[in-house]
Amino acid sequence: MKRYKKLMVTGALGLSMLVGSTAAFAASGTYTVAKNDTMWTISQKNGVSLASLIKANPQVANPNVIWSGMKLNIPGVSTGGSTTPSTPTASAPSSSQSVFAAQVVTLVNQERAKAGLSALTVNSALSTLALDKAKDMYNNGYFDHTSPTYGSPFDMMTQYGIRYTYAGENIAKGQQTPEAVMTAWMNSAGHRQNILSPNYTQIGVAYYNGEWVQEFIHN
Repeated sequence: MKRYKKLMVTGALGLSMLVGSTAAFAASGTYTVAKNDTMWTISQKNGVSLASLIKANPQVANPNVIWSGMKLNIPGVSTGGSTTPSTPTASAPSSSQSVFAAQVVTLVNQERAKAGLSALTVNSALSTLALDKAKDMYNNGYFDHTSPTYGSPFDMMTQYGIRYTYAGENIAKGQQTPEAVMTAWMNSAGHRQNILSPNYTQIGVAYYNGEWVQEFIHN
């Protein structure tokens, strides 16, 4: 499952994009159909209505006919087109960037421990991807799950050779410390859901010039 939502924060949170002057963040997702899944069971797993799930997936000609491996949009998913990506290259984070990223991982696992969940392990390839996404947002002046360079987060994972069963992304902009960005994410239902999802086992985190990225997977 990939959670795909978007919102910005100025002091109040909403389910639509709100332009703010200081900080912004977003969360994302789709779902990979498993054996014996139906549209009904998938809607129940993801806490959405069957009608909204069907509406979010116009590519499914017959909602009664789905198959293992099919990817479905959870209501709120953005499925914008992608551009031809450049060849991924490894990024070398500065010491301060690495410290901030490590602190976010620690804070994530503290929140998961409070919820009785297992800790996420750091995936170095996922961390490289997260840093490249943060740099891409900063260098190209956008704030979105869909990159003009790499496409969706899930396209990007494929390009980087990262395999997953479940995947998700949280992004943020403008927070000055790991504590501040985690507070913002935890105060948003969509972002909190990614952080506290029992479906994820690995994480990659990056910070670059005010851009924050969390990537989550289960493989």
